[in-house]
Amino acid sequence: MERYQRINSVCLLILTFIAMAAVFSMTKSILVPFTLSIFAFFIFSPPMNLMQTKYKLPKWLVLSLTIVLLIGSFSLLSILMAKSIDSFVVGADQYKGKMTLLAEQVSHLSSLVGFDLNSEDVKKLFQKLPLMDFIKKITSSMLTVLSNTFLVIIFTMFLITGESISKKDIPIIEEIKKNASKYVGTKLFTSSMTAIITFVVLKVFQVEMAFMFAMLTFLLNFIPTVGSIIAVILPVPIIFLQFGFGFELFTILGLLLTTQLGIGNVLEPKLMGETMGLHPVTILFFLAFWGIIWGIPGMFLSVPITATLKIIFSKFSLTEPISEIFAGNISDLKLK
Repeated sequence: MERYQRINSVCLLILTFIAMAAVFSMTKSILVPFTLSIFAFFIFSPPMNLMQTKYKLPKWLVLSLTIVLLIGSFSLLSILMAKSIDSFVVGADQYKGKMTLLAEQVSHLSSLVGFDLNSEDVKKLFQKLPLMDFIKKITSSMLTVLSNTFLVIIFTMFLITGESISKKDIPIIEEIKKNASKYVGTKLFTSSMTAIITFVVLKVFQVEMAFMFAMLTFLLNFIPTVGSIIAVILPVPIIFLQFGFGFELFTILGLLLTTQLGIGNVLEPKLMGETMGLHPVTILFFLAFWGIIWGIPGMFLSVPITATLKIIFSKFSLTEPISEIFAGNISDLKLK
């Protein structure tokens, strides 16, 4: 009887999961900014507690400083994104002419080696490449998020206000806050470092649209594994159009790849430690899942959301095996 009850409970859990996924997808216009506000709150909560406990600042002053910092941070991000998109629009028009010139060069070179390629056909082939469409998709997704900035700020302000008043510590909430704060803080630091180095490298070689690619690198580094690969690949066509197939292309590509590997595979794991406790396969699976449910913003939020679910699942006997699967501890599970 106990076995059938357990099977029944698992089936109900699966059905609930499917139903919740459908609800998340239908209500993403509200849930995405709300989820962003939760993680923004996780970033601002530790310094708030520090100012209240260590420096004994009054609550009204802590709250005022935090709200000013919150609005300033979102305003700065909006300005940087607007500048990045403007750089992309200007560069896209400029590189249409360069792509036409490159198509003619490829057609001419092919005729020298005995192949007859029409420059118009080559140009159409270049235009079919999904690079520009992908950049447009990323920037439009970021614009969608930034268009909800006011909503995110309002949600975060209410969460911050509740934090400044609340005196109760719930263990599971504190654990989620601690892990999420460390993850978001570490990713902000490492993504900023990667973006700054990328900008310096591209600027030294005078690569056009350097600021836009640095900004995209910062954003894409929040997407596990896939984001870093895309961040390295994105500037390659522009570098190729600017410098051709030569020393600059391979040097810049090598420096960008070294930066991503050094920060992503060496520095970040040391700073992060075992905070998330998620298996790489789990991360990739939920990266795809949240990408389907919420699009690109869901990919940005996939790791902290999944880590939060892991913590919650670990607190209940029925869902504890799911938490172990998330961590990749399949061999430790006892099948009954």
